[in-house]
Amino acid sequence: MEKRRKKRKKKKKNSLKITLLFMGFFLGFLLLFVFNVPFRDQIFKHVMGIDNPESTTILVVGQDGINPVRSDTIILLCLNTESGEVLFYSVPRDTRLLLPNRSYDKANHAYAMGGAELLRETLTSSLRMNIPYFVETDFEGFAQVVDTVGGVEIEVEQDMRYVDRAQDLHINLRMGKQRLDGDKALQYVRFRNDGMGDLGRIRRQQKFIEALLKEIESPAHLPHIPQIINDLRDAVHTDIPTENLIGLALWFKGLADGTIQLEMLPGEPTYIDGVSYYEPDLEAGRHILQEFFARKKSADDS
Repeated sequence: MEKRRKKRKKKKKNSLKITLLFMGFFLGFLLLFVFNVPFRDQIFKHVMGIDNPESTTILVVGQDGINPVRSDTIILLCLNTESGEVLFYSVPRDTRLLLPNRSYDKANHAYAMGGAELLRETLTSSLRMNIPYFVETDFEGFAQVVDTVGGVEIEVEQDMRYVDRAQDLHINLRMGKQRLDGDKALQYVRFRNDGMGDLGRIRRQQKFIEALLKEIESPAHLPHIPQIINDLRDAVHTDIPTENLIGLALWFKGLADGTIQLEMLPGEPTYIDGVSYYEPDLEAGRHILQEFFARKKSADDS
């Protein structure tokens, strides 16, 4: 009888140790990955062997699902790891650019003709910058990620109603602050029937990106991180190596507030031979990018 009591006490002690160990591990995980604690970079570098990634640019493409598949959304995700800043640089899909070894055409036609590789070559040549990586996703993948985080709260600026049966597009949103699920979020970022056309839609896409990032960064989503990662893996196609993805994800998670910037390639809508284009100011567009990557972290930020 006495032996059984001692065994039970020993089991309880062992169980308590395991519980405390798990809680300690969980707290450490929370501190490192959710909150930007002062010693976090040193832990990554000296214990985990993970250095801050180099500054880079990633071409992000949202496909429209129409054959031939075109780039409905084009964003250059610029990461300046020297200054600790991120730039979402939107390129209107109707942007008139010189396609390598071809003629002038719309940016989304470059994607339709040669996929992410031709679009990347076109932007590399036009903006005179290096774009090492790309990420592609479609409407279904986008909606899946939004649903995984439980939707995104956003202020819908106006009633949005539009039907395009050729694209199987049905938009019906009411004005006001609300939590959008994947389907409603897709309607919001695709709406362009407001007089601003594609430019207004780009502004809404940028606004939604900000709201989505805030949603994902919430500590409340910590238990859902494995599912979010799985959904992202299923929803996107990328040429970023896995080891680089880990480093980028950890660096991105450690960003301070106010370090995300939203810009659009300067230009204006125009018509050429009866075809609508967005005529870019490439010199001004290059200047924005060069200025962004030239910035360094100030002494106050370090």
